[in-house]
Amino acid sequence: MQKVHILGQSWGTSLAVEYLLTKHPKGVVSLVLSGPLLSTSRWIEDQKAYIAELPEEIQELILKSEDAGEFSSPHYQDAMMAYYKIHVCRLDPWPECLNRSFEKLNLPMYGYMWGPSEFTVTGVLKNYERIERLKEIAIPVLFTCGSFDEATPATTKYYQKNLPRSEIHVFEDASHEHHLEKPKEYRQVVRDLLRRAEKKHVRVSSRHKCTP
Repeated sequence: MQKVHILGQSWGTSLAVEYLLTKHPKGVVSLVLSGPLLSTSRWIEDQKAYIAELPEEIQELILKSEDAGEFSSPHYQDAMMAYYKIHVCRLDPWPECLNRSFEKLNLPMYGYMWGPSEFTVTGVLKNYERIERLKEIAIPVLFTCGSFDEATPATTKYYQKNLPRSEIHVFEDASHEHHLEKPKEYRQVVRDLLRRAEKKHVRVSSRHKCTP
């Protein structure tokens, strides 16, 4: 049987969790959930708290634009970029791979799945909540987030506490793209989980083979 490790980032963590909970695939050795989105309600509350920490003029611009539904104005986009530079990616300039991702962002799909902005959720994920079902995942799991992540350390720790025997690593002075901001540390943390999960998988497989 083929062995695989699954890594999800941002709403890719939602996809990874749904895959495990609905398909119950065999051969999955471990799961890494980076910058996880597993509760839309908590995500929304966390972003509201982050907005409240921004300079007053940026707060006002974001809230007024959101209320008026003016999501494409240059002023609103500038305000969003101020938020992104704190909570999405703190590198300056942004790495080219991230710029390419934003350039190729499928806005119709983003709108369908999420909504017109990070803070206004009207899409199919608006009622997405999976905290209660995390305990059904029995493989080794690592949660990661940045200290300034949109997926806040407090919420990520809450997820981790609801998944028995899972682990968490918070990257200091990093945000949602912590895998780009702290690549060496990120690779080290993930590789450590993979090695330990592989060893555990071998031990479990060996016990099963010895069972008459």
